[in-house]
Amino acid sequence: MTPCKRYRIGEFEVWEFEELDSTNTYASRLRPEDKKDKTVILTGWQTGGRGQQHNRWESEAGKNLSLSLVLKPQGVEAASQFAVSMVIALGCRDFIARRTDGCSIKWPNDIYVGEQKIAGILIEHTLSGNRIAESVCGIGININQRRFLSDAPNPVSLAQLTGGETDLQAALAELLECITVRYAGIGDYRELEQEFKAVMYRRMGWYRWRDAARIFDAEIAGLDEFGRLRLREPGGKTGVYGFKEIAYC
Repeated sequence: MTPCKRYRIGEFEVWEFEELDSTNTYASRLRPEDKKDKTVILTGWQTGGRGQQHNRWESEAGKNLSLSLVLKPQGVEAASQFAVSMVIALGCRDFIARRTDGCSIKWPNDIYVGEQKIAGILIEHTLSGNRIAESVCGIGININQRRFLSDAPNPVSLAQLTGGETDLQAALAELLECITVRYAGIGDYRELEQEFKAVMYRRMGWYRWRDAARIFDAEIAGLDEFGRLRLREPGGKTGVYGFKEIAYC
């Protein structure tokens, strides 16, 4: 398959397609000589876009940003792979927060405005020994779509929030700029963690949660060293949860 367009935006090499089944799948299959740090696979329409937990990502053709970004972070250990998630989530949140208020990161890496989801992220790592060799970071941001037809409970777009249209090419350049700033700090895990915790969805207050055994009330107590969510219950008991081990109610 030949890219429709191939061009550069700053340090990023963009491969742009009219249509792909999945940008993450395509990026993962690139030849080693083509899969460079900061390679972007962009499409106007994903026919089989993937979300977390095998969910489909709905995106109207030509209306939104659907891309995968290949990163090859230097010296990031496998145990610290959540640093990549924080870089991408914070970069996406920075981009959206320039245009609307109330933007937060729903752990581990969905982007919300208020109680509505505006962006989803799917990151797939390849390891070499105890370090990350590469990360394929799938990003879907709702930009100009005004109607959502799937059964997703709470989607929203920038167009719905602001009432205006956004130029997708300019939006892509600005998003990559925001990610570049965050990527430059990937070696400082603690700083990323502090920035991440400061903008977490439901970061303050008591909310209802569900794990495999029960439904309970808790407040977010932070993250552990592996990016797992720490929840504190009213009696002071603290639990640590990995992805898919806990759900928001």
